[in-house]
Amino acid sequence: MANAVTCLSVSELNERAREALSAGLGPDVWVVGEIHGLKVHAKSGHIYFDLVEKPVTASDQYIAKVSCAFFRGSYVPWQRSLSSLGIQGFELTSGIAVKLRARVDLFVKEGRYQLIVSEIDPSYTLGAIARRRAQTIETLKAGGLMERNKALPLSAIPLHIGLITSRGSAAYQDFTSIILKSGFSFCITLYDAHMQGESTIKEVTQGIRALERYPDVDTIVIIRGGGAKTDLFVFDDISICRTIAACSKPVFTGIGHEIDLSVSDMVAHRYFVTPTDAARFFVSQVGGVCSFLEEASAALNYSALSAFNKSSGRLGLAATRLAFLSQRYSSRARSTLEAKASALLTKGLTLMATHDRRLLKVLSAFTHQATTFIHAQYSILDQAFLGLKLNSSTLLKHLGHELQRGHSLMLKEISDGLAENLKTLDSYEKELHLLEPRVTLQRGYSITRDKTGRTLRDSNDVVRDDHITTVLTKGTIHSVVYDKEP
Repeated sequence: MANAVTCLSVSELNERAREALSAGLGPDVWVVGEIHGLKVHAKSGHIYFDLVEKPVTASDQYIAKVSCAFFRGSYVPWQRSLSSLGIQGFELTSGIAVKLRARVDLFVKEGRYQLIVSEIDPSYTLGAIARRRAQTIETLKAGGLMERNKALPLSAIPLHIGLITSRGSAAYQDFTSIILKSGFSFCITLYDAHMQGESTIKEVTQGIRALERYPDVDTIVIIRGGGAKTDLFVFDDISICRTIAACSKPVFTGIGHEIDLSVSDMVAHRYFVTPTDAARFFVSQVGGVCSFLEEASAALNYSALSAFNKSSGRLGLAATRLAFLSQRYSSRARSTLEAKASALLTKGLTLMATHDRRLLKVLSAFTHQATTFIHAQYSILDQAFLGLKLNSSTLLKHLGHELQRGHSLMLKEISDGLAENLKTLDSYEKELHLLEPRVTLQRGYSITRDKTGRTLRDSNDVVRDDHITTVLTKGTIHSVVYDKEP
């Protein structure tokens, strides 16, 4: 007959399983793995997380996982022991590799086993971080990525900053307060990312790539506040470091550690100890450019003013010389004009005298011709009168016709002669009118006389302080000789 199968309640089953685990594994066991999903209970202070084992090749997948509980009663003494050993800034965080000592326990109510942690070996974690850091550096050096981002040129005026940090964090407040107080027209494009925890690596790399695609962003800045030394390990991650190195825009870091330098700091274009230092750098960059522009503007103003003063002096000298030359040339032109006016007047008077003589000759010839013609007509009349006496009526009638015809002919000849002579006189009169001094003055000329009324034709005819009179078309100007030129 077969042996009877023991029938147990669920709680009894779980209790036996708990005893079996304790008997099989002993009171304590050392386990290595990577912390994931770390949570701190606010009221009790207990810490809960999963310890996972990952494959050798980098992957987000895990081979195995076990739940862990680090109760406050064990966590606080463990922290004190770290302080007594001089280990500062060692905080548990998701993503770090740990070697922990724990008791394997089964939670009877849930039927789920877990590790009750009593201590964690910090040297293992720090060693793992150091090994991972060294491996990351070697990989980046082999790929020629350590200096790649440093070689990128920085904008002369980096006013548009792509910022990667947690919105509202102390780092965000420190950075933006310095930027806002600067008074410069900075523009900050924020990519809100968790700066510690499991999602840090993914969000930081996504933030770099997203801000890199913004055409207006001049540079990218990654900042976070101070924290534990173990918080820095995420910035030794090869994914973040490669993304920084390959970014087409300069990447700056201000991770907030004075002593420890992350690999992200090493591959960045430039790193700063704190977010405040990073902000001050950009303010100083823009301030330096503004100071340079102000100095250049002042130098340009000084140079322009100096050039203007020199040009003004040269222009003044040229104006003085031009005035002197103009006065000399105008004096010469005035003397030439006066000489020509005097010559023109003399010529006009001579021409008038010549025409007067011609006119007298014409009048004399006309008088002689008229007298001769009249005498001839008197002779005809005398003959006609004698004929009249001989042949009274017929002859008288004939003589009357002849006399009338002769009278008409005489009048015509006299009229034609007078008309021709009047035309000649009109022509002479027009020429004489053009030669009159008054008409010459109306064309813009003037006549200058000395104090005796003598017309001046040579500057040597007067001396300094002599009184001279200039006759214009309208009016007369009385002057005193101040200077003269030959």
